[in-house]
Amino acid sequence: MTRRSAVDEVLAGGGACGELLRQVDWAKTPVGPVEGWPQSLRTAVGIVLASNYPLYLAWGPHYVQMYNDAYRPICGATKHPASLGQEASLTWPEVWADVLGPSWERMRVTGEPIRVENLLMLLDRNGYLEECYFSYCHSPIRDETGGMGGVFAALTETTEQVINERRLRVIRDLSTLTGEQATARDACREAARVLASCPNDVPFALLYLLDAEGEAHLVGTSGVEAGGAAAPRSVPSGEDSPDTWPLAAVVRGGEPLLLSAPRLPRALGPLPAGPWPEGASTVWLQPITQSGHARPVGVLVTGLSPRRAFDEHYRDFLVLAARTVSTSVSGARAREEERRRAEALEQLDRAKTAFFNNISHEFRTPLALMLGPSRDSLDDSSEPLGPHQRERQETIHRNGLRLLKLVNTLLDFSRIEAGRVQAAYAPTDLAALTEGLASTFRSMMERAGLRLVVDCPPLPEPIWVDREMWEKIVLNLLSNAFKFTFEGEVRVALRGFAGRVVLSVSDTGVGIPAEELPRVFERFHRVRGTRGRSFEGSGIGLSLVQELVKLHGGDIQVGSRVGRGSTFTVSVPTGNAHLPAEHRMLEPPSVSLGPSVAAFLNDVEGWLGGSPVGERATPPLAHPGGTDGHVLLVDDNADMRAYVRRLLEGRYTVETAENGREALNAILRRVPDLVLSDVMMPGLDGFGLLRRLREAPRTRGVPVILLSARAGEEATVEGLRHGANDYLVKPFSARELLARVEGNIAAARAREEKRQAERERGKLAALVEQSSDFIGMGDLQGLALYINDAGRRLVGLRDEDDVRRTHLLDFFTEEDRPFVRDHILPAVAKHGRWEGEFRFRHFVTGEAIPVLYHFFQLTDAETGEPVGIATVTRDISERKRRELEAQRRAEFEKQLIGIVSHDLRNPINAILLSAQTLLRRDELSGPAMKNATRIVSSAERATRLIRDLLDFTQARLGSGIPIRREPMNFHDTIWQALEEVQLAHPERRVLFERAGDGQGEWDGERLHQVVQNLVTNALRYSPPETSVRVSTLADGVTAVLQVHNHGPPISEELLPRLFQAMQRGALEPDFASRSVGLGLFIVQQVVHAHGGQVDVRSTAAEGTTFTVRMPCRAVSPPERSRELVGA
Repeated sequence: MTRRSAVDEVLAGGGACGELLRQVDWAKTPVGPVEGWPQSLRTAVGIVLASNYPLYLAWGPHYVQMYNDAYRPICGATKHPASLGQEASLTWPEVWADVLGPSWERMRVTGEPIRVENLLMLLDRNGYLEECYFSYCHSPIRDETGGMGGVFAALTETTEQVINERRLRVIRDLSTLTGEQATARDACREAARVLASCPNDVPFALLYLLDAEGEAHLVGTSGVEAGGAAAPRSVPSGEDSPDTWPLAAVVRGGEPLLLSAPRLPRALGPLPAGPWPEGASTVWLQPITQSGHARPVGVLVTGLSPRRAFDEHYRDFLVLAARTVSTSVSGARAREEERRRAEALEQLDRAKTAFFNNISHEFRTPLALMLGPSRDSLDDSSEPLGPHQRERQETIHRNGLRLLKLVNTLLDFSRIEAGRVQAAYAPTDLAALTEGLASTFRSMMERAGLRLVVDCPPLPEPIWVDREMWEKIVLNLLSNAFKFTFEGEVRVALRGFAGRVVLSVSDTGVGIPAEELPRVFERFHRVRGTRGRSFEGSGIGLSLVQELVKLHGGDIQVGSRVGRGSTFTVSVPTGNAHLPAEHRMLEPPSVSLGPSVAAFLNDVEGWLGGSPVGERATPPLAHPGGTDGHVLLVDDNADMRAYVRRLLEGRYTVETAENGREALNAILRRVPDLVLSDVMMPGLDGFGLLRRLREAPRTRGVPVILLSARAGEEATVEGLRHGANDYLVKPFSARELLARVEGNIAAARAREEKRQAERERGKLAALVEQSSDFIGMGDLQGLALYINDAGRRLVGLRDEDDVRRTHLLDFFTEEDRPFVRDHILPAVAKHGRWEGEFRFRHFVTGEAIPVLYHFFQLTDAETGEPVGIATVTRDISERKRRELEAQRRAEFEKQLIGIVSHDLRNPINAILLSAQTLLRRDELSGPAMKNATRIVSSAERATRLIRDLLDFTQARLGSGIPIRREPMNFHDTIWQALEEVQLAHPERRVLFERAGDGQGEWDGERLHQVVQNLVTNALRYSPPETSVRVSTLADGVTAVLQVHNHGPPISEELLPRLFQAMQRGALEPDFASRSVGLGLFIVQQVVHAHGGQVDVRSTAAEGTTFTVRMPCRAVSPPERSRELVGA
């Protein structure tokens, strides 16, 4: 066997590595030539090359290497293919002395295979010492002597698996921190602790957080000591220093930054090494972000392992780590913010309580000084108030009581929250007290059409209650029931059950939606969209009731169904064991009503349809002088409606409504000039009304002023954001209200006038833009400002930018500009305008465009001063083209006339003369005579045809048919023409009648044309056996010619076109005999040339009659008209 054949046989197959093995000169290696290889080696090599699994073979005492394609990636970029046929100690020097060499020698001695899992091996296979992991089994190969001939290795690289698992552990541990840390600093410190557990991937880490000024502070480290050169405790904000970490660049850009030597700041010194001998030479900086913040809140600095390439997997790991840290920081910051908010709320709550406790005296003293004197004024009989003054004082007193009730409620709440309620519990006849309180509402209920049912039988024992608190419980529940009940009844019941007393207040009102029931007793909560008698109130009545019930050791429940009503149930225990001993009193209970009843009744009375001042929703009322506009006032408070109405009705027509729905109904009847609306109203509130007005095109422009008790910039901004034109805070002065109303009505009218003007301008702009003419404007210096679309297309300008780069003279050709500058512009300056035909220049092609140019000045409407220039120019290119074509046709037709009149007429005249000469000779035979006669007839017909064509052409050219008037007898001329026709048609009979002296001036030859055409047509279109009748009438003023035949009538479709050129009769027998259709056209032209008219009447019964009327002499146009009409 030859050496080549041995190589091919032993090293057969194996793909790329097999091919490389076959190219090795084995004779130069320790294993010798292939043909001398023992069978054990040949078998082992065959197994390696045939396998798809990574297999490796090292043979002989020098461990010469062979491997397959699956093993090839383990060699990296630097060891293959040199490692094929090379000694193992030369290929793997980095692991030979510590790992491979000793283990193989031990296997040679013991004969035992070696098996390892995920063994760390530091390989220099890609240009650097790389952290790698392998699982393998090394087995001895027995040779023919029974000793170990070599090593057989089956192995798998597990580097990615091992590294990914440890990185996942880091991410998992970081994720567990996201909900635990109290502060952002704690979160960063814990994150650094987790990163320290993975020094192989993160040799060191620095976590910086930014303060309010942007300065970065070190809050967490791993693998490095804080405060050292590589871990400065703070990094200033602003521009980065070359001596420290470039944190500012990361914060500004919000993107990661990779730093490698030599870009690393030298001042940082040698970077930490982690578990490896060499220090990190590459650093990865990433922003730490926080939810809801556009800028990063910190930076994570991580050193990169010198034993791993910074590939996509490494990058993804660090990015995910930074995101997890960001999540942890965001959560900690959120918890910090929540703690700060809670502390601020607690502090605010304490401040609020202290405030209400401190102002009790300040509130009540001025209220007492308001209510007392106003009551005295109302009750003073010695100096009684006038009607208007009494009305004002009653308004003041009613609203003072409302304010006192609100103040008392707020102060009660503040005392309850502060735990400073001075309760006085005493045994009370609760049935009598409750019945008395409920009965005070009876008259109000009946006035509202409701039934009040009070069911409070005596209880077996007195009940320990604070009388004033119980009053507030009952009165709040009753007023609430009355407020939301419009029909049916309100029921108050009191019962004792097994050591408890139960009060229930039921109504048949609008009810409470199920989703709102859990929030009914929340302070300041209102059920939106619920119909009520008023939207006024503090929103704390039911919350106060709940607190008062709790002070009695009881509880309150509510049950409700929408549209069916609600029931509030209060349950308190009997006895006094549940009450503080220091607040129990033994005085006998009193059943007289407390002072708070009056305040509640005052509120309820204001909710009734009949208000204290009789002010309800009213139609518009015009007052003397009230012509400045129509104002719609919307407020659920009767006193406020009455007060504002009194202020406005002297100048405006005022209409009032109680809520938004009534206001919409009023607006359907008449759109007001202004709406003045309260914000908080039952049903549809002010914002809802405003939204409805802005949605409807009819009311979108109506100005709206919102009235509200909510003061401050935030409330004003909210009102304006909802679309209000103005926002007025209560209380307001009469002067301020009148000024706001007047200003908004005036502004609305100005806006409407402006909108109308804009609509008109829009129409004009649309008209200008859609015009097919060139319309443009410029300033006084000639710079173009605007050109419409048609104009831009005409001269080749693309858009408005092109227009603004042009000057007036740019629109004209070079040779035309001097005329524009020296003639047109001076004429416009002097006379204000210039118009005429001119030429524009196309900006792209440069061609001249003929236009009808109308150029004028724009003047100020008020001063008359020039403010600009403008032009309305029409493209007349098509008209010029048509004129040129018409000119060319006219020239051609003139040439044709010359040809016809000379080149055709001359030979025909020669033929005619020759034929006539032959006819005068006697020696012609019969057939010759007949042929000569036919030649004469045809020549005369050709002569007439040429004459008709010449006349038609002249008429087409606009010059008409020329005539030469001469004195003659109309009858004789017509008779001569008839004789010629009769000679041409000897077989037909033509009758002639005449009347009048027949004297006048006509063109005899042209009259012959008329007669020949009319009579010839009459003969052609009538039966041979019938006659044609010709009659003339000439009385010295008008000459009339009539030609009548009894042929078929002319169709109604043909009659309107009968005198047009090229019109032929539909009954012509064949094409050869048909005329060219010019006869009647020539007749009409000849008659018109004589100043006459021709018409036709045709019926089946009477036949066809052509009538010609002409003046006997040439007359002026007005005289001609009168003569013809008279004829």
